Amino acid sequence: MLNKILNTFGTRLLSAMLNLLITILISQFLGPEGKGEQGIIIATIAYILVFVNLMGGSAIVYLVPRFPVSVIILPAYLWTVLTSILFYGFLQLSTLVSEGMIIHVCILSAISAFTTINSSVLIGKEKIAISNLVNFIQPLIITLLLIVFFFYLGKNTIESYIISLYISFSAGFIVSLIYLKRFTDKFELADISSYKTIISNLFRYGLLNQLAHIFQLLSFRMSYYWLEQTYSSAEVGIYSNGTSLVESIWLISRSICLVQYARIANSADLEYSQKLTLQLNWASLIISFIGLLFMVILPSRFFIFLYGEGFGEVSSVIRALAPGVLFFNTALIIGHYFSGIGKYYVNTISSFAGLLFAVLFFRLLIPVYGITGAGWATTISHLITSLTVVWFFSRESKIKLKNSFPSMTDIKLIFSTLRVKK
Repeated sequence: MLNKILNTFGTRLLSAMLNLLITILISQFLGPEGKGEQGIIIATIAYILVFVNLMGGSAIVYLVPRFPVSVIILPAYLWTVLTSILFYGFLQLSTLVSEGMIIHVCILSAISAFTTINSSVLIGKEKIAISNLVNFIQPLIITLLLIVFFFYLGKNTIESYIISLYISFSAGFIVSLIYLKRFTDKFELADISSYKTIISNLFRYGLLNQLAHIFQLLSFRMSYYWLEQTYSSAEVGIYSNGTSLVESIWLISRSICLVQYARIANSADLEYSQKLTLQLNWASLIISFIGLLFMVILPSRFFIFLYGEGFGEVSSVIRALAPGVLFFNTALIIGHYFSGIGKYYVNTISSFAGLLFAVLFFRLLIPVYGITGAGWATTISHLITSLTVVWFFSRESKIKLKNSFPSMTDIKLIFSTLRVKK
């Protein structure tokens, strides 16, 4: 398991570095306004993917050990196409995305969803390294293409970014298909009753799981649209840079979660799963705290140097978000325990609680305090979500909250568990 966690962490660390470089390139060449437009595009794609994953994503990871892959793939693909078409109509009626970008957002969402379906199958088969490779390809290609567009071709436009997304998303999809064919049985059509069963299970597990993701994403990214409506795209650009930078600390917990989820989904030993979850949770919190401490001491002039003029307030965004980002590590780790045992409703309830507080405090704080208020509101939301998940876990595992904090012996055990063996 350690090798899989390290492989995942290493790949995601490289991906995070590439995503940071992408953010820097867009900020430097397109400015706060252009970065804000890019942030809205990516946030909208993320929203569409959440609804697409009502019949995909983590539910597929859970179902792969239990059903033939060929029965799972077809309904998930068809649902992706249907959802993308429905969102095209919805976005045409809204003002969330500029009209010229709607078709691109929907097509890119579909390509990304196909890749996610394939990757989820690979994770369900515990082919973690290959899934990591698929996810790494996209930021790598985007980075290389933006360098070509901005430095060599002089095309400093948002359209250059869109073209880069098309090429990188398509490359990731093709690679995922190649490995899917290698590690799964031959694709064969099944009888109607088999598809009815799998559709029922995909919706059963996917709906509860994705409701949690929908509520989370609304809590995380609703502030983008709120800031744009209250202020301008420039504020979105500044806030999105701070958000993406401070949330990069989650690559630690998300790397752990990916392996943890696959392991728990393939295990029937609840006591083992609970102990594993607690050990991984504290390891994640300790490491994340150190990383966040470094981020919050960075001065404003550093971000002006990094992103360009107009991005000095990124430091204020990071400081407002840092406590919530630290708290949310616990929601991620313990939440994946509940996903691994099929109790998706816990994450749904916890995320909904966080969303309610997010909406309340976005409304109160953003008009008065702007991007800093958005950060404070998000931190409050993260705290509520995390406390709710911990409460459910304490009931599930019969562990008292006062006894959930680790002793020095526990800390030694945590790092003994994760220690690299020569």
